[in-house]
Amino acid sequence: MGGAVDFFMSYGMDAVNAVTQNIPKVTVAAIFQQDPRCLISHPNPAIKILANLKVKPIYVSASAKTTHWPLLEAKYWFYR
Repeated sequence: MGGAVDFFMSYGMDAVNAVTQNIPKVTVAAIFQQDPRCLISHPNPAIKILANLKVKPIYVSASAKTTHWPLLEAKYWFYR
């Protein structure tokens, strides 16, 4: 928009966010077709399903805070 960038490589969710914010952009390619994410925990017999993590501290990356994390946080009432 400011003319400083001609081409930028980013996550698929960034394209969706740009549309919701009315940012003019063109997606050139979707090479990987998926944007893999995972949650990893230490072995714990009390954690059998995703909802069991509600009472555990969860550390997320900066990029996750604007992509998949808000959905999980809202659905499962997670906290950071």
